[in-house]
Amino acid sequence: MNPRLDALANAFATPVSGPTYRPLTRVLAAVLVAGLLGWGARMLATSPDPFDATRLAAAAAIAIALLWPMPMLLFGRTVVDATGVRQLGWMGREIEWTQVQRIRFVQMPMSPRLMISLGIGRVKVFYSGSPALDEAFVRATRLLTAPMEEVR
Repeated sequence: MNPRLDALANAFATPVSGPTYRPLTRVLAAVLVAGLLGWGARMLATSPDPFDATRLAAAAAIAIALLWPMPMLLFGRTVVDATGVRQLGWMGREIEWTQVQRIRFVQMPMSPRLMISLGIGRVKVFYSGSPALDEAFVRATRLLTAPMEEVR
């Protein structure tokens, strides 16, 4: 068996789970979306012809575009376990450790993230909303990038 996968299985025998985004990020996003929707509703209500079909269709499209990612942003969960990393929610994603070609933990002020490349296509990004997930992301990165002598 692969020593890296064995080390990951041991490190994450108990899954680490937490929110996808930090509380401040979730609050800021919710306030921004609510403000934009309120502003748009006010603009629509004060327009000379508020029931114009084109304006209503545009307003509906914009509202849907703003509201579409909100459930994932507000209620999404990230799970790191022995098999891989998953982001649960509206637009979830999952990667098994055996698929990882390159991995990098990026510490950002409002939402640290784990960037994983599968070798082809674009990079998959998993967000961390808790210190426990930050630690799990760092541990997984270390186990997958360390020289083989350190892993054993």
